[in-house]
Amino acid sequence: MASMLKERITAVLGRVPLGGTALRWYANQYHEGSVIKIRQGHAANLLWKRHHRYVNGYWIGHYEFPIQNALKRLIKPGDTVFDVGANAGFFTLLVGRLVGEQGKCIAFDPSPDNVLSISEQIELNAFRQCTVVNEAVADVEGMANFSFETPGSPMGHLGESTKGEQSIKVQVTTLDRAAERFGSPSFIKVDIEGAEGLALSAAANVLREIRPIWLVELHGEECEKTVHKIMSSARYEFFDLNEIRLPSNKTLPEHFVAKPLVL
Repeated sequence: MASMLKERITAVLGRVPLGGTALRWYANQYHEGSVIKIRQGHAANLLWKRHHRYVNGYWIGHYEFPIQNALKRLIKPGDTVFDVGANAGFFTLLVGRLVGEQGKCIAFDPSPDNVLSISEQIELNAFRQCTVVNEAVADVEGMANFSFETPGSPMGHLGESTKGEQSIKVQVTTLDRAAERFGSPSFIKVDIEGAEGLALSAAANVLREIRPIWLVELHGEECEKTVHKIMSSARYEFFDLNEIRLPSNKTLPEHFVAKPLVL
């Protein structure tokens, strides 16, 4: 109980202007590249190499508690998990802990800076069950533009750059191809800044034959419509992060879980 209260207080402080300022000041006392233990949450006591380009919530451990809790409930030892859009690797580490040495976590990210961080976190924790793949996930294999404001930005996206953004060429794969290369996933987490619909449109075999559980973050109305249609057609039912069933005819929330109906 005391641990849960401490986590909630830290999370609240991070959202309060003065509290957030205090946490940022505290975080900046650590040198770039310093290694510490994650303080709280389900990844507590795992090692983390800090880079100032990423949010402090990673190493503090209070980052997106509802998602952490959902992953803890839904992922089992021995599972094969795809972490699509892994950013700095925080959820990759958490998944690596949850699947254990007999499981697998495959982390996909097109950003070289993110891949560097993910690789460092995996190596620090000696997580042989985790693999990082420097590729975007979309609707076709090949090469594409990946645009971002700053290195490590969580807002990076496929497509042409807009004002102030940088752009690089990256390798792109599909979920069906990824399943052929790395094994059938039992769980897929997807957060790819609006390309969720593209990724699902090239996942027919994963959706209809492999049928994993999904945790998806949506980005915008059109993305929601596309994802909702594809997953409904593949006979999935939807839940919020607390596993409360959602009406199939209602708009999906920003974060949701999808589970396959028994065919």
